Amino acid sequence: MVKNVKRPAQDETFSSWLYRVSMTRSASDYNAFTMALKAMVRRRRRAPETVLATQGSDQWPWESTDIDYDMHLIREVIGEYLSSFDVKQDYFASFVTLVVPQPMRNHYCPECLREDITAIEFPYWRKAWTYCMTAYCYQHKRLLVTMQSGPSTYDRAWQAFKEEAFNPPSNAFKVMRDRLAIRVQRWYFGRPSFNTLGLENTQSTKALFDLTYSLLLKQRTRFEGGGYACALARENRGQITPKSMPLTERIQTGVSISSPLQRSYALILTGMILELIAPSQIARFVGLAKHSGVPWPGTPFEIGKMAILYSDREEYLALRKLYSANPPDLIARCAEFFRGLEHAVYSLRDEYSSQDRMWLESGAPHQRWLVFPDL
Repeated sequence: MVKNVKRPAQDETFSSWLYRVSMTRSASDYNAFTMALKAMVRRRRRAPETVLATQGSDQWPWESTDIDYDMHLIREVIGEYLSSFDVKQDYFASFVTLVVPQPMRNHYCPECLREDITAIEFPYWRKAWTYCMTAYCYQHKRLLVTMQSGPSTYDRAWQAFKEEAFNPPSNAFKVMRDRLAIRVQRWYFGRPSFNTLGLENTQSTKALFDLTYSLLLKQRTRFEGGGYACALARENRGQITPKSMPLTERIQTGVSISSPLQRSYALILTGMILELIAPSQIARFVGLAKHSGVPWPGTPFEIGKMAILYSDREEYLALRKLYSANPPDLIARCAEFFRGLEHAVYSLRDEYSSQDRMWLESGAPHQRWLVFPDL
């Protein structure tokens, strides 16, 4: 017999909790939860009767709604019942900026779901798995896996639990890869006992991290190259689209559809750029990567050169515009990376003026990225 659901489990998403309450009939008026669940299946949402009477309609468009993080929807659909569970609505809110779109939230830790069955007799979905920066499970120190059954919504935890996930064979390179990536991920989320790694975790540093991390995961199209982390991971499935896209759109889309392995590589590359990883660790990791057939870059300058192949000067200026909002001290900290981004402009050849070349050879090309460019 499945235990009644009293409160959301630790870090549980709203849709996961809604599904568990409905299936276990835990609420005094669980029909309201079942009604909201059925609305999800129809890809439309329905409010409780008290709300319906004031709205004069019983349905609203569902397509643009996020059932996990839309606080307005949660309040309208089931908010009046939260007090009976002593649950505050803010519990379900996200505390990070980059969140994976709902249809793409298919990465999970199989060990967590198996332990859920032992602890509460029902698997549940974690909010941590919905964040674009999450590649690993902290508790089990393992790379997340991707659901094989395709996109799901309300019952994704149960669907994932039924799948048979295997642990891939490990070696020295993968062990160190996981250790470095988990360390950077822990720094980003400010987990308990995390190390500052020589850089304070502030809003400014996280903003620079977000942009660089997303750039390394940008979407690949038929006409433009994909993210450098994706190329190193040798995983481009789902990231190739036949149409051309603006750079900003490719950056936003790529991070959302990235795989856990691609994210792990992007975490390490971004950690190298921000100097969150010691040079001795980088040297050892580069050696292990070479032995495993992975051409891992040894310096931020090399990462910058490979991070993007500009299709035209407008794309170069668009990227400079994105970075120009960052503080000068952080740009200076990542000077070698920006020197690599400047070096990549040589690929434009005729569009690269003599003045551009003088700036590149001046010894401080990163200062150019502090100036908002004229587009």
